[in-house]
Amino acid sequence: ITVVKSMKNPPDGVKLVMEAVCVMKEVKPDKVNDPAGTGKKILDYWGPSKRVLGDMNFLASLREYDKDNIPISVIKKIRDDYITNPDFDPMKVRNASSAAEGLCR
Repeated sequence: ITVVKSMKNPPDGVKLVMEAVCVMKEVKPDKVNDPAGTGKKILDYWGPSKRVLGDMNFLASLREYDKDNIPISVIKKIRDDYITNPDFDPMKVRNASSAAEGLCR
């Protein structure tokens, strides 16, 4: 987890998994300037992800996550944006980070 948190510009697989973790924990993304230079703001989960990873109780909060009472909006977003994403696969994520692979499972 410390390795993932220390990444300045993590691989896409790590970002995708941490984005899903933020969605599950209902952590809102930051609005940042689009790095492509469009002048628009984009939603970025990496800043919030680092804050989540920095929580001393992060792993305990995952173990104690109330999976029987997940809000419908969270379930829908996870199904629509992550479960159907071919890159959201533990075997693919493992190439980027073994810690992120564990979170993907």
